[in-house]
Amino acid sequence: MGLFDFLKHTVVEKVPVAKYTAIIRVDGKPFGVANLGMDSVTVSGGKLKPGQSVAFDLVLKDPKENLALRGSGTVSSAGKDTAKISFDGLSQPQRQAVARFLARYIITR
Repeated sequence: MGLFDFLKHTVVEKVPVAKYTAIIRVDGKPFGVANLGMDSVTVSGGKLKPGQSVAFDLVLKDPKENLALRGSGTVSSAGKDTAKISFDGLSQPQRQAVARFLARYIITR
């Protein structure tokens, strides 16, 4: 047995990872959240057209807070399977709540 044989052991940390979820319904239809920002959300799994005005329900869940936001937005760009929706009607407190959610998510990752 060599002096540094203890370094050959693989150690697995068993730290629970908090669960974060983001769910969005655009005009009553469920979409997947591909990316979330303070001023926009990128959704996947549906057909939206650039310039289209939409109403959405965004639910953000994490261990500290559950947020349910209702707002309106405009589809700023659309690809083959994704579309970017820019928020139009979110108030400053709602934007701050989204920012806190994103900050907690980034810190735990």
